[in-house]
Amino acid sequence: MTGVGANRTVTTGQKECPFCAETIKAAAIKCRYCGSDLLPPTDEPESQDVRDGAAAAEDAEAGTDPQAEDEGEAGDAAGDATREERAGFAERWLGDGSRVLTAVLGVLVLVAGGLLWLAVDMASKDEVAPDGELTAAGSRAAIMEHSVGLAQTVMSYKAASAEKDIAAAKKLMTPQMQKDYEKTLPGEDKRKEQADLGIEVKAEVAPLSEEGAKAAQEGKACVDEDCAASIISATEDSAEVLLFVNQSATAPKTKNTVVSPTWEVLTLVKDDGGWLISEMKAAS
Repeated sequence: MTGVGANRTVTTGQKECPFCAETIKAAAIKCRYCGSDLLPPTDEPESQDVRDGAAAAEDAEAGTDPQAEDEGEAGDAAGDATREERAGFAERWLGDGSRVLTAVLGVLVLVAGGLLWLAVDMASKDEVAPDGELTAAGSRAAIMEHSVGLAQTVMSYKAASAEKDIAAAKKLMTPQMQKDYEKTLPGEDKRKEQADLGIEVKAEVAPLSEEGAKAAQEGKACVDEDCAASIISATEDSAEVLLFVNQSATAPKTKNTVVSPTWEVLTLVKDDGGWLISEMKAAS
């Protein structure tokens, strides 16, 4: 290239000093006129392949892989796109109500827990009505069955084993009922006379079915629901039960038998987990 200065011509292989404007060699790094230091001549730019190779070598030394970074960035972008897609799916189905759904599920859990607590609480109270009356069929049936055994034991009596039978009966009564019971017993002299005659008093709650009646004739007691027993009232601590009792007195030596059917009302009270008779009277 040829350039023209103010008083001279710069030919190929020459250049002007930027400090004193004198013509010097193009390869000079120091001006021979003014002594100024010059920048070295600019080399031709490296080819793109050489630069790329050097960059790859530097990345390898640093432990990085441009291709892997590109792939990682692409993977991150794909992951973000997937999450956005899932979020979009949730929004399409739930909209802005996702928080509402969470709240509703929480309420349902609380309600389920409350219902479970209520069921346990009702079971622990044995299904007690607001007025205190037991409503569970199983509990009422158990009281009736228990009252049948109490009545038959207390109202039965064998003169030959009077003391033993009386003691067994008293164990099923409250202290006050024991006193009332003693008033109905024959005196000591009378008991000896009854023992000599072999008198025996036997009480059985009447059966309701024909099959039960036939079983009773064979000396079998009524069973569960087949017994003539009905609850008048029942709470957790007390109960009144109506019973139809067949009481018979026999004297083998005289061959006499006296049958005395009667309706009896038993009042029961809870004592240490069991039931005791607190009162027993004929139904009016």
